[in-house]
Amino acid sequence: MDLIKLYEADRMEEGKKIEDQGIKERDEFLSKYPIESIPNLTMEQYLSGDDSFSHWLHYGLSHIANIKGVAYPHTFGVYTTKKSPQIRLSPSYKEFGSDYENAFIYLKREMVNFLEDIKQENYNDLKKYKINSIIKNMLMIVYFYDRFVPVCTNPAIDKCLKSVSIPFDKKAPMVHKNLALVEWKKTVPELADWSNQMVLDFCFWLDRENKKTSKEELCNNVVIEEAQKIEEEISSLNVEGASKKAIINTRVNQGIFRDLLLKRYNRCCLCGVENHTLLIASHIKPWAESKPKEKLDVDNGFLMCPNHDRMFDKGYITFDDEGKIIISDRLTENDRVLLNVDSRMHIELTESNKKYLRFHRQNIFNR
Repeated sequence: MDLIKLYEADRMEEGKKIEDQGIKERDEFLSKYPIESIPNLTMEQYLSGDDSFSHWLHYGLSHIANIKGVAYPHTFGVYTTKKSPQIRLSPSYKEFGSDYENAFIYLKREMVNFLEDIKQENYNDLKKYKINSIIKNMLMIVYFYDRFVPVCTNPAIDKCLKSVSIPFDKKAPMVHKNLALVEWKKTVPELADWSNQMVLDFCFWLDRENKKTSKEELCNNVVIEEAQKIEEEISSLNVEGASKKAIINTRVNQGIFRDLLLKRYNRCCLCGVENHTLLIASHIKPWAESKPKEKLDVDNGFLMCPNHDRMFDKGYITFDDEGKIIISDRLTENDRVLLNVDSRMHIELTESNKKYLRFHRQNIFNR
């Protein structure tokens, strides 16, 4: 069952409408309250009326994240209620007593410092800020919309992670759960180019439909289909040997396999060459030896510069299970210098890389 295609037929159009509306809401909010305006917010701008900062976060961005049922006036730290215009402070600011002005200055400073940490990707100590967790999440997803999945509560993010079988610690900070979902998205070919909002909608749809999937299930569907297309194309050309291998390599380096490796490494994984036009998607276990789901499995590949790709393909170099390079005795010391390989080199490996490398060491290296 292809759940992505089911979602696209059943729900995607509505999801995109919600996303478009959310983008409009965010653009309007940012035109009124850009991030640099926060230190200069007045109490009136923060509290008063349907155009206030608090009202926007609570009600005006509902197509990005609807917090109506989970946020209350005290959630915003400094607040008033519909029944009374009297300014009040949440329990977090009780040390200020009735000194609302200094409490508000402190709150603004907390928001500015919190957002600066988010900007710098300092995620490990966000609990120190005296801002309600729902407001923290709203600030994150509104001001850094492309970086996070737009969800504001732990139960919601936990539901998403369960729907796509991402293991997680229930007690982990929500920001790390959010980032785990974003990183997961990047590893699934058909979802890699989706917005974070659409991935969230997909997860919620899975939950509502009482369905569950995983990276393996989604990737297998995609890579097997792509591999079959390449095989069919090559078969129609009626070529064999070196010509067939060359065409396969060309097609592989035009498709999702290379895109995924670029996302994972962004440079030669051995020497660090960054020019994308030079980088090659190199199979660990060769195409001809691979099962359908292995042919375009991102863990069955490295991104390499032409020198290292050629040496790896021809069995002049391989790697042990720690990622340390193993160099064939067929390479002279002079060749090693000229080709930029030495025994200190290593690469980072996934567990699945190791499985494919065992095949490479036994069947390709020094053959």
